[in-house]
Amino acid sequence: MIQIFIFFCIIITMENINDIKISVIVPVYNASRYLKQCLDSICSQNFKDYEVICVDDGSEDDSVAILSEYAKKNNRITIVSQEHKGVSAARNNALDRAKGSYIAFIDSDDYVKKNFLSALYSTADDTGADIVACDLAYDKDGRKRANNYISRQTFKVKEPLFSTYQDKSRFVKSRVISNKLFSAKLINRNNIRFVEDLKYGEDTYFLFVASMLASSIALTRRTTYFFRINASSATYKAFDKEIVFDLIKSLDNINSYIHSEVENDDIKKEYFDLFHSFAINMFYSWIREVAEPYKTEFKSMVEERMKKINLEHNDFVDSKTRRRYEKLTGTYESFWNKLAIFR
Repeated sequence: MIQIFIFFCIIITMENINDIKISVIVPVYNASRYLKQCLDSICSQNFKDYEVICVDDGSEDDSVAILSEYAKKNNRITIVSQEHKGVSAARNNALDRAKGSYIAFIDSDDYVKKNFLSALYSTADDTGADIVACDLAYDKDGRKRANNYISRQTFKVKEPLFSTYQDKSRFVKSRVISNKLFSAKLINRNNIRFVEDLKYGEDTYFLFVASMLASSIALTRRTTYFFRINASSATYKAFDKEIVFDLIKSLDNINSYIHSEVENDDIKKEYFDLFHSFAINMFYSWIREVAEPYKTEFKSMVEERMKKINLEHNDFVDSKTRRRYEKLTGTYESFWNKLAIFR
């Protein structure tokens, strides 16, 4: 009897050792300048049941040496190496290895509050939500600015827990995954992955699909994700050709996903209606960010896609979105002419 008791104690202990609540995924590419601050913020979490999967995407600076230094001191950190394929491939590589019940994505030049994981996990545990989101703040040269566009869009939904498509249509406007926790069951059951040929806009696709499939989404203001802005980042400069095409491609991929993966006609209509409203507002918000040499081509690509959208009986399109649609399709021809960038 004693031997049997000891055997079961060993089994229970092994299960507890392998009981990983959160897998933190950190894609790394030439990130040596800020990587230590990122890893320090992760390693100092007051939540302990987590693993960190750092995927080196072919870095050519000191990033690998820094990762090795931290991995020696913290057995939660696993280093995965791959040829340079981009952030989407790096995240997919980590997703295939993740053991946690939930997934968090932290970029290698960003950092988080000490209670980041505990606040997100406790909210997920209390509510049963498939996705939990928190505040996001910008850090530009050490100056932190909260209540930015992303947080405002995330918390535009008034309820702390929601599941309706109408509320999801507001939530997905945040377009980023970094200040969120995702259920691994949701991701793996639906085989949600990043589109690997996208270098920009990959968050938009992943978040939209995950949000539509989530049974419920929860919000918490008890912690903050700090998103670093620097002069070379895509969020700081005008969209060049590569960014413009990737952003449009990310929306094309959502459109293709709904066409191919959603079988129920009623649900498919809901998805398309929500997506069409989302696409209109995204295209409209990107207009002034397009770099000069690509504005004419961008205008043509937007008009082509807008004309394929049917807004009849679309409950997600309000009067403001409808006016934007009319402008983008050229119904209001003066709209493009009034914008100096398109003259």
